[in-house]
Amino acid sequence: MLLLLAAAAAPAFAGPYYARGTYYAGSGGIWSCDAGNELFDDGLHGDGAAGDGVHGAFVTADQVPGGHGWKIATADWSESYPFNAMHPLANAILYLVNSGDVIHFRLDTNTLGGGWQPATNAVACDHIQPFPGVEFELIGSAPELGDWLAGVPVETREAGWFADVTIGAAGVYEYKFRVVGTWDYCNLGLHYNMFIGDNFSFETTSPLTKLRFEFNLIDGRARAAPVTEVIAEAASWGRLKALYK
Repeated sequence: MLLLLAAAAAPAFAGPYYARGTYYAGSGGIWSCDAGNELFDDGLHGDGAAGDGVHGAFVTADQVPGGHGWKIATADWSESYPFNAMHPLANAILYLVNSGDVIHFRLDTNTLGGGWQPATNAVACDHIQPFPGVEFELIGSAPELGDWLAGVPVETREAGWFADVTIGAAGVYEYKFRVVGTWDYCNLGLHYNMFIGDNFSFETTSPLTKLRFEFNLIDGRARAAPVTEVIAEAASWGRLKALYK
């Protein structure tokens, strides 16, 4: 009886999402879905704990190396992420180094506070680098972030990038992360690595506000938080890494 109950419960952790795209054809052609690109919320696919609202998959690519479009979507396309309402057909981009690469995908359907963007339905994959050893930078609308012309170097710490920047004038600003010196490969913003995705945003209410800009590589979220709050908060990168392992 216990074995039957366990067998009946197991499918509850599967689906309803698939990592669909041009990188994987499987049994039905590119953009299709089958058992090979299905996401699970079972705690065994890089998705945290079973039943926690975080879905993960390890998918073996079967297409040629290079850039590929992708989304995490249901079988009937009633849900798809990342989703930009202004450009509903736009896709995120990943990069295959070799045909046969195993790619990890992640979808977090929970709502996360603390200024992290996007708050919910955040996606991520571990193949955003166009080539090995590439470096990334922070760039944005504030003069201190380069006025969208020249970026700010970021440091890598455990599961993400960070940079401490003092913003001179109070105001509302936007930012993204990209490959150093070019928009040609990565455009990491509110809609993950989507070339026409929206920007992350932040607001300062006082002049000379020091902010820590962070991008979490595990869940695809970013934030800009006052450095004093970041230091005082228990949500260090170590804690985040533990939460999302």
